[in-house]
Amino acid sequence: MPEDANGASRSKMADLFFKIMSVLVIPLLGWGVKLEVTNAVQDTKIAQLQADLKEAAGIEKEVQTNSNTLGRLEEKLNAANGNLKDIKELLRRTP
Repeated sequence: MPEDANGASRSKMADLFFKIMSVLVIPLLGWGVKLEVTNAVQDTKIAQLQADLKEAAGIEKEVQTNSNTLGRLEEKLNAANGNLKDIKELLRRTP
Protein backbone atom coordinates (compact mmCIF):
# COMPACT_ATOMS: atom_id res chain seq x y z
CA MET A 1 0.00 0.00 0.00
CA PRO A 2 2.75 2.47 0.53
CA GLU A 3 3.50 2.31 -3.18
CA ASP A 4 -0.08 3.30 -4.01
CA ALA A 5 0.04 6.16 -1.53
CA ASN A 6 3.36 7.26 -3.00
CA GLY A 7 1.97 7.03 -6.56
CA ALA A 8 -1.16 8.97 -5.57
CA SER A 9 1.01 11.57 -3.88
CA ARG A 10 3.11 11.88 -7.02
CA SER A 11 -0.02 12.15 -9.14
CA LYS A 12 -1.37 14.93 -6.92
CA MET A 13 1.98 16.70 -7.03
CA ALA A 14 2.10 16.41 -10.81
CA ASP A 15 -1.49 17.64 -11.06
CA LEU A 16 -0.69 20.58 -8.79
CA PHE A 17 2.47 21.33 -10.78
CA PHE A 18 0.55 21.38 -14.08
CA LYS A 19 -2.18 23.60 -12.61
CA ILE A 20 0.40 26.09 -11.34
CA MET A 21 2.25 26.03 -14.66
CA SER A 22 -0.98 26.59 -16.62
CA VAL A 23 -1.81 29.55 -14.39
CA LEU A 24 1.64 31.00 -15.14
CA VAL A 25 1.81 30.14 -18.84
CA ILE A 26 -1.44 31.83 -19.90
CA PRO A 27 -0.44 35.30 -18.57
CA LEU A 28 3.04 34.82 -20.05
CA LEU A 29 1.52 34.11 -23.45
CA GLY A 30 -0.67 37.20 -23.14
CA TRP A 31 2.35 39.27 -22.18
CA GLY A 32 4.33 37.90 -25.14
CA VAL A 33 1.52 38.74 -27.56
CA LYS A 34 1.25 42.23 -26.10
CA LEU A 35 5.01 42.74 -26.55
CA GLU A 36 4.83 41.59 -30.17
CA VAL A 37 1.96 43.97 -30.89
CA THR A 38 3.81 46.82 -29.18
CA ASN A 39 6.95 46.09 -31.21
CA ALA A 40 4.96 45.96 -34.44
CA VAL A 41 3.32 49.31 -33.67
CA GLN A 42 6.70 50.84 -32.82
CA ASP A 43 8.22 49.49 -36.05
CA THR A 44 5.37 51.08 -38.00
CA LYS A 45 5.86 54.40 -36.21
CA ILE A 46 9.63 54.28 -36.82
CA ALA A 47 9.08 53.65 -40.53
CA GLN A 48 6.61 56.55 -40.71
CA LEU A 49 8.98 58.88 -38.85
CA GLN A 50 11.83 57.93 -41.18
CA ALA A 51 9.63 58.71 -44.18
CA ASP A 52 8.70 62.05 -42.59
CA LEU A 53 12.37 62.78 -41.97
CA LYS A 54 13.24 62.13 -45.63
CA GLU A 55 10.39 64.41 -46.70
CA ALA A 56 11.55 67.12 -44.30
CA ALA A 57 15.10 66.85 -45.64
CA GLY A 58 13.76 67.33 -49.17
CA ILE A 59 11.74 70.35 -48.09
CA GLU A 60 14.78 71.79 -46.30
CA LYS A 61 16.83 71.45 -49.49
CA GLU A 62 14.11 73.20 -51.53
CA VAL A 63 13.88 76.03 -48.99
CA GLN A 64 17.64 76.48 -49.08
CA THR A 65 17.60 76.60 -52.89
CA ASN A 66 14.77 79.16 -52.83
CA SER A 67 16.64 81.22 -50.26
CA ASN A 68 19.74 81.30 -52.46
CA THR A 69 17.66 82.27 -55.49
CA LEU A 70 15.99 85.06 -53.53
CA GLY A 71 19.39 86.33 -52.41
CA ARG A 72 20.58 86.53 -56.03
CA LEU A 73 17.33 88.20 -57.05
CA GLU A 74 17.77 90.76 -54.27
CA GLU A 75 21.24 91.57 -55.56
CA LYS A 76 19.91 92.03 -59.09
CA LEU A 77 17.09 94.27 -57.86
CA ASN A 78 19.55 96.38 -55.89
CA ALA A 79 21.71 96.76 -58.99
CA ALA A 80 18.64 97.67 -61.08
CA ASN A 81 17.59 100.24 -58.46
CA GLY A 82 21.07 101.75 -58.63
CA ASN A 83 20.85 101.94 -62.41
CA LEU A 84 17.39 103.54 -62.19
CA LYS A 85 18.72 106.16 -59.77
CA ASP A 86 21.56 106.92 -62.18
CA ILE A 87 19.11 107.22 -65.09
CA LYS A 88 16.83 109.45 -63.05
CA GLU A 89 19.75 111.67 -62.14
CA LEU A 90 20.86 111.91 -65.76
CA LEU A 91 17.33 112.79 -66.86
CA ARG A 92 17.11 115.56 -64.30
CA ARG A 93 20.39 117.04 -65.50
CA THR A 94 19.42 117.01 -69.14
CA PRO A 95 17.72 120.28 -70.19
